Amino acid sequence: MPEQQADVAELAQLVAAMGELKNYCDALRQGASVFAYMLPNEWQGPAMGAFLGNFEAWAASASAMHTSATQLEAQAKVVQAAYDTAITNLDTMWNSLKSSIPGS
Repeated sequence: MPEQQADVAELAQLVAAMGELKNYCDALRQGASVFAYMLPNEWQGPAMGAFLGNFEAWAASASAMHTSATQLEAQAKVVQAAYDTAITNLDTMWNSLKSSIPGS
């Protein structure tokens, strides 16, 4: 059925991209955490407090981005599975109809 088109390759790319984004967020958080807590002991007082406060805010935002990517990945997987199922069902139905037509 050439009239019916679905770009399942783009859905697969979206699922892969969300997985990569999750991995990137994790790596970024881990690397930043190591850096933030390895600052020299001489750096103390208000500057250190301000830095840690900003770092914690950044870490919370990175965590929220990871959560959003996880949710988008899950939704894209559901959509991808639905398209795959619909395509398979339509192909099966089309082939069944086609085979029941005399002379085909």
